[in-house]
Amino acid sequence: MAETQDTLHFLDYWRVIRTRKEIIIAISLLVVVTGVLITFSMPRVYRASSIIQVKEEQPDVDVFRDEIMRFDPLFLRTQFEIIQSRPVIEEVIRRRELNEKLGRAYGYLEELGPRSFEQTYKILASSLRVQHYRDTNLIEIQVDLSEPKDTVREEVAAVADEIAVVFRDLSMRRSREATERALTALQESLQEQERKVEAAASEVERIRQEQKIDVYSPGMGAFGTLDKMSVAQLEAMRIRVRTELARKETRYRLIQGLTSEELLDAAPYVVGDQQLAALVAEKRMGEVDLNQMLQSLGQNHPDVMRLKARIDAQNEKINDALEGLKQGVKADYEAEKASYEIIQNELEDMKARERRAEAEQYRDFERAQAELERLQRIRDGLEIRNIQEQIEMQIPRTTVEVIAHAKPPEAGDYVSPKKLLNIILSVLVGLATGVGLAFFVEYLDTSVKTIEDVERDMNVPVLGVIPQKVLPFIAEGAEASHMEPYRVLRTNIQFSKKLKEGGRALCITSGSVGEGKTLTVFNLAYVCAELGDRVLIVDSDLHRPRQHKIFGLPRTVGMANVLLGECTIEEAIVETRVPNLSFLPSGKVASGVHGLLDSRQLGSIVQSLRERFDYVFFDAPPIIGVSDASLLVREVDAVLLVIQHRKYPKTVSVRARDMIHNLGATLLGVVLNNINISRDYSYYYHYSYHYYSKDRERSA
Repeated sequence: MAETQDTLHFLDYWRVIRTRKEIIIAISLLVVVTGVLITFSMPRVYRASSIIQVKEEQPDVDVFRDEIMRFDPLFLRTQFEIIQSRPVIEEVIRRRELNEKLGRAYGYLEELGPRSFEQTYKILASSLRVQHYRDTNLIEIQVDLSEPKDTVREEVAAVADEIAVVFRDLSMRRSREATERALTALQESLQEQERKVEAAASEVERIRQEQKIDVYSPGMGAFGTLDKMSVAQLEAMRIRVRTELARKETRYRLIQGLTSEELLDAAPYVVGDQQLAALVAEKRMGEVDLNQMLQSLGQNHPDVMRLKARIDAQNEKINDALEGLKQGVKADYEAEKASYEIIQNELEDMKARERRAEAEQYRDFERAQAELERLQRIRDGLEIRNIQEQIEMQIPRTTVEVIAHAKPPEAGDYVSPKKLLNIILSVLVGLATGVGLAFFVEYLDTSVKTIEDVERDMNVPVLGVIPQKVLPFIAEGAEASHMEPYRVLRTNIQFSKKLKEGGRALCITSGSVGEGKTLTVFNLAYVCAELGDRVLIVDSDLHRPRQHKIFGLPRTVGMANVLLGECTIEEAIVETRVPNLSFLPSGKVASGVHGLLDSRQLGSIVQSLRERFDYVFFDAPPIIGVSDASLLVREVDAVLLVIQHRKYPKTVSVRARDMIHNLGATLLGVVLNNINISRDYSYYYHYSYHYYSKDRERSA
């Protein structure tokens, strides 16, 4: 079920497009023709571009320091804006004399006068584009121009190059001016600092003379008092003595902790005593000789006894030497310790005197001396910086370099207008506009367009769907295929549950004039007669009768005459050349005679006709605005309402339905007339058979 609804929904859109295809085609052609005319009338716009390399400010050669590469994410974006800035564009206009060239080409030079320069600026600014090559410091400068036509290709290339040159020149000039301003400020600061140094030196000299302080110069421009020099020397001496004391104390503690044998082994390395080393060597040689003798001689041999006595004497000398060594190391340590204590005491006394001197007379002098040294350091730094900047200023700085100069484009190498693209866009825009306008018109159109409109808004079934260009079936040129919709209509009438059994009199009316009820009556009657039914057509539209014209018969005697009693029904009925089809004309009445259908004879006439024929079709006037139709619908068995497709608003048909219901008549259904076969017939034909099949099922 959902699938069917989706299909119908698509068909609704397709139906709107087919129905309004004239609007869509007309609007599309209009837009396409307009787009083509505009495209071919547009001036040719040529483009030229130059490529520049932009680097951050730095000398081409690093003289005094290595430059650290820095990344500024806003640098290139800033250069974009500078390239497109007003000073650059105005300078290009002046150098290339564009105000006069473009002013004469566009025709505003004399008209605007002094204000023409501003107009030229706007034209060039809108023609300038700046593009960055990703992951590089390359910038492409693009310029689009269409005037002056005779030299535009050469001029656009020259302007692109000129923008690059002007940007480079202005960048270099701004950089130099900024450096010069900074250098001037630096020199002024240096001079000011020099004056401060001189003033501080004068203050130091004044305090020195007042306090009668002796100073010395240890070098490198530094000065100090004699007392401070003594303290420094004593401090240095104390440090040396303290270091030596620590070394000797360590040696003393080590020797005190060793045994005689350990001390004997370590003595050459600890004290470096050559005599002790000779005694130890001599003793060990004697021990070696003694061992050799004992291998061949006895313990009491005289030579062995003499060698033992000599070794014992050497041991005594060694022990005496070791004892003397210990005493000597101890004495050396004690002497060094005493020397350190003397220097320490002397240093403390001198520091105490220094502190007293500082408290009394050195404080102001040292403060002034420190301030002088601070100012001298600042002055020296400024002086070095000044010299460096002066040297670096002479070194070239290439911040902007033209990588590729612009070339004049070829005659056919223009960027606008893009003819093929414009034509394609015109076609697309035309179709979109046409379709949009078609749906907008469809939205504004409140007439009956679909069977759903009838069923949804009127709650009445559609019994027949009649195509366009249908002729009366007795006319020459009538198509036999057009009979099928009327056969469907006849079948739907036969099987309609609203038509009571034996109902034969049907009134066919419409909401307003010109909806095709007369032709519908005739062709329906013709089809019924052809299928064997005895049919009578009653032309009951006494105001605008038209059935007699279809039959080609006079209307001298007819319905009006019967109502006036001027003739009988039998005299008024005319047999036509169509078998089984009879005709009761409207008749003629004198002018000014109205309300004939209000006669009491109307009911008896309808009843009499119902008994004589299988079907009696009354061609009634429109029910809205004519009282005759209201009287007639109450006397017949059922009513058919003819609605012309896409002619009147739905409200007209709804009002006609309401009037029929209010009169108590039976509205059998609606005949939807004048359907465009090429657009809507298959759609409505499907619904005609749908209703036909549904009614047959209900009858079964």
